[in-house]
Amino acid sequence: MRIIKTYTNGRFYDTLNKTYISKEQLAALFNKKEEIAITMHKTGSDVTKSVMKRLGPLLDTKKEPKLNIDNIKNWVSDQVDRRIEKAIALINLPSRDQIKRLAADIETLTKQVDGLQNSLVKKKATVQREKKAPEKPVSEQVK
Repeated sequence: MRIIKTYTNGRFYDTLNKTYISKEQLAALFNKKEEIAITMHKTGSDVTKSVMKRLGPLLDTKKEPKLNIDNIKNWVSDQVDRRIEKAIALINLPSRDQIKRLAADIETLTKQVDGLQNSLVKKKATVQREKKAPEKPVSEQVK
């Protein structure tokens, strides 16, 4: 890896060739895909990324675009879904998950209501049988 030291005056020193280099020469090294680390002379801290940003216009950033139909479809689908979710949130409609939870809650409550109705029907039948049974006279009940 080639180490380039940078000074506060903006100069770059190539430690491999032991010479000062210009911004254009540094950009050429990046464009050749050489492994470079740029450090501050006094502190030794790595400033490679910030220097690359400053050299942006000099760097060869032309790359062949990789168009993958599946990636494009997925991206479009994600964008559409995200926008729909935002629109739903704005108009306060329930989301798919909320609708699924509500449907499950309704199904549970329906089962509970059916169970209560069945127990009510059984109670009514029991009460009606008790009413139809002949009552014993009070004298027989005391015995």
